[in-house]
Amino acid sequence: MKTLKILLLSLILFTGMISSTSYAGTEKYGEEIKNRKVTEVKDILADPKALEGKSVTIEGKIASECSTGCWFYVKVDSGDLTIYVDTGKSGFAIPQKVGRRILVEGKVVVKKTGPMIQAQGVEIK
Repeated sequence: MKTLKILLLSLILFTGMISSTSYAGTEKYGEEIKNRKVTEVKDILADPKALEGKSVTIEGKIASECSTGCWFYVKVDSGDLTIYVDTGKSGFAIPQKVGRRILVEGKVVVKKTGPMIQAQGVEIK
C-alpha cells in the first residue's frame, strides 16, 4: 500500500510538471539558454572558422530529426538555409518535433562536412 501511495504521489507531481511546461508553451532540454542574442545561420555558414569553438544561439524550425532526437536540422525562416545540430555529446535528446520553432544555444564545430552546432540547451515552442 505504501508503494502505491508513493507511485500515485509521483504521478501527480510528474503530471503537474508536464502541465506547467505545456502551459508556459516552451519545452526546455539540456542547460538553460543564457545567451538570447541570436546569431544568424547565414553568418555561421559564411565564415565558420571565425566562430569555431564559440557559443552561439540560433533559431528557426526543426526541418528534420533523427528517430531518437539526438540530432536535427534547423531551417531558418528566410531562405533555404539549414544547419546540423547535435545534442548527443551534451547528454540529452529531444522528442519528435519536426516543424516546431526552436531556439538552440551551443558551440560551433567545424567538420569536414561543414559547420554544425554542438547543442548545450534547447527550447522548443
